Amino acid sequence: MRPASFAIGNRPIGEGAPCFVLAEVASAHDGSPDKALRMLEAAFKMGADGIKFQLFRSELLVVRRHPGRKDFDQIELHAKEWRRILKDARASGLAVLVEAFDRPSLELAAEAGTDAFKVHTTDMENPDFIRAVGGVQKPVLFATGGVPEDAVGEAMDLAGGVPVALLHGFQTFPTPIEEVRYRDLVRWKQRYHVPVGFLDHTDGGSAFALVAPALAVAYGADLVEKHFTLDRSEKGYDYQSSLNPEDFYRMVELLRQAERARGDGPAAESDGAQRYHRMMARSIVAAALIPRGAVLEAEMLSFKRTDVRFEPGFTPREAHRVIGRRAARPIQADETIRDEMLE
Repeated sequence: MRPASFAIGNRPIGEGAPCFVLAEVASAHDGSPDKALRMLEAAFKMGADGIKFQLFRSELLVVRRHPGRKDFDQIELHAKEWRRILKDARASGLAVLVEAFDRPSLELAAEAGTDAFKVHTTDMENPDFIRAVGGVQKPVLFATGGVPEDAVGEAMDLAGGVPVALLHGFQTFPTPIEEVRYRDLVRWKQRYHVPVGFLDHTDGGSAFALVAPALAVAYGADLVEKHFTLDRSEKGYDYQSSLNPEDFYRMVELLRQAERARGDGPAAESDGAQRYHRMMARSIVAAALIPRGAVLEAEMLSFKRTDVRFEPGFTPREAHRVIGRRAARPIQADETIRDEMLE
């Protein structure tokens, strides 16, 4: 059985751990290593736990006449540039994750000491590549959006014995609200008993983008990945689902509030609930003066809120413990009836 929790770098993820917030750079660096480094600095200030980069070589990703080849060529960073970026990322204090799209990129990231790897949905049915990712002996995060469930199970087996997490989310840009499907987070976790994350690709310009990760936490997400960009108004690469740094920071605040609001125990164990219940709950009191030696009957009792400076008495549902017993001393009207007052 795979672990229900593990560490990415020095950050725990999974059962009993805070939600891991992953800042996704994707192609928002626009092919500029300096911009990628500025995004690294921003991710740290935004309150993220980790940052993720996508590494690829255009010639290994798409055919020469692919309509997007020109764009891929433009945003591709060279190995030397990636080594510099990943070195600085390792020194930033953030956990560093890489989504590699080919063997050379995977090897480069592994040599740089990447903390974990993500397998893109389009590689979830690529057995040889999944074996290679697992062979790095680092945690692997599998994107499940649009992938047949039997392929997900097969990918987990192909990864070997490394820790695994599943990431739910459909990589349409932006994702329509009705395709978010939070309940699938619960389904994946119940089926595989591994950490489950949420890939949020909702419209970064919408108000919903700020609360979508918080709602995912309420459904049990152990990790949330969200795209960001330094300036969304520039409409650069991968801006559709991206947040500006200030909005990302606000999103993290809301997510942490949702964690606290979720609660870890029964409602009755809440300090606030217990204080309120003590203040408002009724105790059994004397409806009128009860003489010493009188046998208590139901009509001699009343149920009222009592002074919170003193311990409460019997609750109304404990009336059977009072009725039929004899008063050991006079009990004044409105006096809280306690066990030591009765024979």
